[in-house]
Amino acid sequence: MHCHSCMEGWLKSGWQMRPVQFWLTPLPSNTLEEFLAFIERTFGDPNWERMAHTQLHALKIMPGMTAEEYMANFEMLSGRTGFNKVALEDAYIQGLSQSILLKVYSQTSLLSGMNSWKAVIHNLDCLQRGYVELKQSIWLT
Repeated sequence: MHCHSCMEGWLKSGWQMRPVQFWLTPLPSNTLEEFLAFIERTFGDPNWERMAHTQLHALKIMPGMTAEEYMANFEMLSGRTGFNKVALEDAYIQGLSQSILLKVYSQTSLLSGMNSWKAVIHNLDCLQRGYVELKQSIWLT
């Protein structure tokens, strides 16, 4: 009950803080895109893209994290950055662990393109996880 009244007070104060001109501005209703752009300008985070840049550069594949988890996090952030393909590929590679990069670079041919990187990293991750499971099953028997 207390939480509900706090939220109610916060909402009222937030609505009251908007200038009168805001409430008198007609909503763009020609297209859905115009309406969504209006909502984004009004309520969106002005630092959204900069925050995505920072988070993407800080994203690293961690021990225990699957390739799919890393890729999902990367994809979520990369769509917000406005980076071109080359910058995204560079950011993707920078987030990989040293051990994965050593395996990739020990191959006879170097990778080209984001899809190649994703496929190889996914395959290496599956091989590594299979190897760990095999090792554990051998130790248990």
